[in-house]
Amino acid sequence: MVNFPFSIILASGSPRRKELLAMAGVNFEVRTKNTDETHPPHTRPEDIPVVLAERKAAAFANEILQNQVVIGADTIVILQNEIFEKPRNRDEAIVMLQKLSGQTHTVVTGVCILSTNNKVVFSEHTQVTFNTLTDNEITHYVDNYKPFDKAGSYACQEWIGAVAIKKFDGDYFNVVGLPVNRVYAELKKW
Repeated sequence: MVNFPFSIILASGSPRRKELLAMAGVNFEVRTKNTDETHPPHTRPEDIPVVLAERKAAAFANEILQNQVVIGADTIVILQNEIFEKPRNRDEAIVMLQKLSGQTHTVVTGVCILSTNNKVVFSEHTQVTFNTLTDNEITHYVDNYKPFDKAGSYACQEWIGAVAIKKFDGDYFNVVGLPVNRVYAELKKW
């Protein structure tokens, strides 16, 4: 484990974010709060995850101690200015994947690192190109992997990543849910 001179709170219930931060050898605890995930109207799509990450971290602003840092994060998928967040049901997941099939989309993760006297906010953008998928492949994935808690209705580390993702341009871990390399670098500067 890497010992920073402060304790870290990951303000996310995402098992993927938890795994990535643990992979980096960071000692942390997970705490979550119900946070409003609506975004202000007319917000540019690429700014939405930043707004939500700040909101998630800020939910702890009155509770964090001098020696604590909180990390908030949010991820969305954008295809031609259309925002793909988490699907509400099977049909919505299928439609999202049909739209992503054969296309290049952008995965944006917003991150807010907050302490009592410092705040760093950034976003990471990764381009992901999908092969063309058949309807059978899409329904197989949705029915077997149930990607209802994933932005864009997919997880690149699952079956769909192995067979459908043609290439990444940018940070792979950003697509998983946290640009852990950048987060680690920012924590080292703290």
